[in-house]
Amino acid sequence: MKQIFEQTQFGTLRIKNRLVRSATFENGCGDKGHITPRLGQIYEELAKGNVGLIITGMMSAGHNAGVNDNMIQIYQNDFVQEFQKITENVHRLEGKIVVQLGHCGAKASVIDRGDYAYAPSDIQLGNTQAKAMTIDEIKALVKEYGESAMKCKEAGADGVEIHAGHGYLVSEFLSPYFNHRTDEYGGVIEHRAQFLIEILDEIRRCVGKDYPVLVKINYCDLVEGGNEGADCRYICELLEKHGITAIEITSGISVNPASAPTQPGNRQEGFFAEGAIDIANHVNVPVISVGGYRTKEKTEFYLNQGDIAAISMSRPFICEPELAYKWENGISEKSDCVNCSQCFGMPQHGCKVKSMQNK
Repeated sequence: MKQIFEQTQFGTLRIKNRLVRSATFENGCGDKGHITPRLGQIYEELAKGNVGLIITGMMSAGHNAGVNDNMIQIYQNDFVQEFQKITENVHRLEGKIVVQLGHCGAKASVIDRGDYAYAPSDIQLGNTQAKAMTIDEIKALVKEYGESAMKCKEAGADGVEIHAGHGYLVSEFLSPYFNHRTDEYGGVIEHRAQFLIEILDEIRRCVGKDYPVLVKINYCDLVEGGNEGADCRYICELLEKHGITAIEITSGISVNPASAPTQPGNRQEGFFAEGAIDIANHVNVPVISVGGYRTKEKTEFYLNQGDIAAISMSRPFICEPELAYKWENGISEKSDCVNCSQCFGMPQHGCKVKSMQNK
């Protein structure tokens, strides 16, 4: 029987327990994409709290990537020097940290190259008009992903994670809901997956075959006309062939409340676990399950359903960065997180409910 507080391994990355802090946008950016001291404090608190693996909030892996001005730009000149201080402190506290490489695609508001947000096809999202990427733009962005991964490795990160879910750029290419191209990057699933595979291949070319490269991907887009489980199985089997280290299974393309990955109003723990179990049955790399975990009991229960290797959480670690320590030492069995999602509207990273209680 798998236990939460036992070591596990993602390729060459050994983790002291099976609890992962899923990527959470921290608003940790200062002027022009630079890292703030507060971002380092957030990761130190998680490492002190005994989280097995920290996955950072999404960081810009290329131009036109930022959802807002508070998204870290990996391609800015001082990233390696600034992030190296964070990795050294996390490692000093016996933690492990992986950088999530992301691109917001049609959801981006920071346009620093050209005039439009990038997308697989012309997309209108709210007041944002995104334009279909040219082949040259696709190839250039693939190279930027590789360069970003190399910078993370140079800064001492224990790996990188490609964000391929939640309706951001890679997810937009994967999903027929957004992708209406008729060239080699559109149409059948083999072609829609091409952008992601090229990104993975380029990262591998830059960082080597043994450096941990994870992916976060939708099992289901949760919209009519989007990807479903069979599409995800195909993509994950293809990713395995191209050297992916581990796969984090989520769902939701975030075009309406029903397709939101946070599943507002859903109090069920492990609401995406079925998809993770299915993928774990079809690949021979570690699979991480995210989605509504709040209690030690349910976390351990789902760890032992199929071949799930680890459980990841976001909002509980915003509410209690020390949650893993509490569970391991019998201080509590349940997170204080009440699933209100008000943390996503905070001007600074933190739990709104707890901040009001402390006033």
